[in-house]
Amino acid sequence: MSERKLTLYSFVYRGASSALTFLNSAIAARYLPTASRGEFQLSTTIATLGQSFSGGYTNYFSYALPRRPDDKARIVQMGNLVMYAFSVLVWIAAALVAWLCHPSLTVTFALFGMPLTFLFGYSSKLLNSLGEISWLNRANIAQAVVFLVCYLVFIGFQPHLKDSLRLLWTFRIWLLSWIVCVVMTLFVAYRALGFRDVLKWRWSSVEWRGLYSYGTASSLAIVTGYVNYRTDFWMLLTTHSATIISIYGVAVAAAEILNTLTQTISTMVFHRVTAATTDDAGAITERAARQTLITSTLGAIVLAVGMPVLVAIYSWSKYGHAIGPFYVLLPGLVLKATANVISQYFTNAQGKPLTLMWVNLCVIGANALICLGLIPLLGMYGASIASTISYIFELALYVSWYHRTAKRDSRALWQLRREDFAPYRDIARALRRRVLRRA
Repeated sequence: MSERKLTLYSFVYRGASSALTFLNSAIAARYLPTASRGEFQLSTTIATLGQSFSGGYTNYFSYALPRRPDDKARIVQMGNLVMYAFSVLVWIAAALVAWLCHPSLTVTFALFGMPLTFLFGYSSKLLNSLGEISWLNRANIAQAVVFLVCYLVFIGFQPHLKDSLRLLWTFRIWLLSWIVCVVMTLFVAYRALGFRDVLKWRWSSVEWRGLYSYGTASSLAIVTGYVNYRTDFWMLLTTHSATIISIYGVAVAAAEILNTLTQTISTMVFHRVTAATTDDAGAITERAARQTLITSTLGAIVLAVGMPVLVAIYSWSKYGHAIGPFYVLLPGLVLKATANVISQYFTNAQGKPLTLMWVNLCVIGANALICLGLIPLLGMYGASIASTISYIFELALYVSWYHRTAKRDSRALWQLRREDFAPYRDIARALRRRVLRRA
């Protein structure tokens, strides 16, 4: 399959994944009480934070594989040892916390779900490092599909379940969907690598040194990046009711459909940037950043038009007030998507993930300060304004840092060129030809 066609298919999968994630969120919003829906989203964000931490270490294996393909068996066997052992330790800790402390459902299911997100992140990074984009697309959609099917079947059999039990069963189905997704993705990754070579767990002092240095730095970068994403949500959480948090959560979930969609370009670029020379990686990054700017802008326009329909699906009476903050968040996420692509130059081409951590810390500080000033005055609007301003600041930092370290013209990251629109013209012409043939 050609790269352009594979990219198009990846966009379709990402779009489907975004749509399914939103649909799942909408169904949960209708089935659960408003406050419980906010608790469900909070639990999933906690579990994802754990994935962000482990994701830094899984990045090492996906960084090392394209650069040292002859050491494939040693790299993956070490990855197996670290990731499975770490997951088991977290499950043991979760069981002890549940037994001794009796935490809320939100915390309990977040802790038990975390290791599943660890293992999914590990297996999906292996697929990405091998250039198995088609299988990676299917893996990225699997959890949402399983959750949707199981949740609809459950609701069909239990439409009038007590409110106190609805959240519990929603969490159970969410956990089951992750188990199915992880088993499938691990099987596909090991098959692509060769079962005989990579199923063992084996210690390697060489890989441990690489894991410790690169993985720790990358983990810090990803965790601070996740905090960057959630600063506005968490600061609003400290001052407003669960209902307000749930409404703002809908605005955030809808706006971040854009981020999920534009991750396609990051996925396609990942392997190429890692395996390329520094100068070639710069050229790839520049083209990808411009493509992301175009794609995210087009996606934002579509989302802006469709947002009233999305809120109506959620329930207008419950979540109609989410529309305003959503429109404020959208421009910032257009720029955030572009910044995410540029960040890969530092992690994959230069092998310096700490650059991302320093940028994230600067942005978190700016976001928190603006939130402190605006949330007491404007509530949800203050949080969304702070988030958008911080994303503008983030892109400016990356562009400036790129110019300084890559010694290339940073305007190539955002100044659009005529040839950048060629893929979109080709797709439009192909669609037009198909429509005319059928007519």
